[in-house]
Amino acid sequence: PNTLMSLLTEQELKSLSAEIDQQLSELETENASLDKLRAGDAISKAGKNRRKAIPNKQKQQLEKITGEDADSFLKKFARATKKDLCEEGGALNAKWKKYGDLENEDMLKTFGGILVGMGVQGAVLQTLLVTVIVVIVHISLKALCEEGKANGEN
Repeated sequence: PNTLMSLLTEQELKSLSAEIDQQLSELETENASLDKLRAGDAISKAGKNRRKAIPNKQKQQLEKITGEDADSFLKKFARATKKDLCEEGGALNAKWKKYGDLENEDMLKTFGGILVGMGVQGAVLQTLLVTVIVVIVHISLKALCEEGKANGEN
């Protein structure tokens, strides 16, 4: 994979990592509020079994930047990241399996290189990178990899 070190400074990596944490924290707060509103509601119990949806803010951001449907873009991104993320021996796969989590900076470097490889460049790269990571962490890495398998992709 391409390395982002030539594209992003250490300070930019830290700043983008903080932005990821901020957006995930906002999502957690929103979800906790919604869960309280739906407490005891049968729909909320059924909803917990469904794959988490792409949050509205991030969905709008993805569609604005890429000019395509968020789900379609994420499917393309999932195919591009599959080798690093979902397959044995992939750059992020071993870390994810070992720790059950990935460091923001590891994802920034790997996913940034993949986005560059997909043709994303310029000012939108950092915004798209943060948005994609927030969505993937929110819906879960496992869901992303399993969706690729469910669609018959190898």
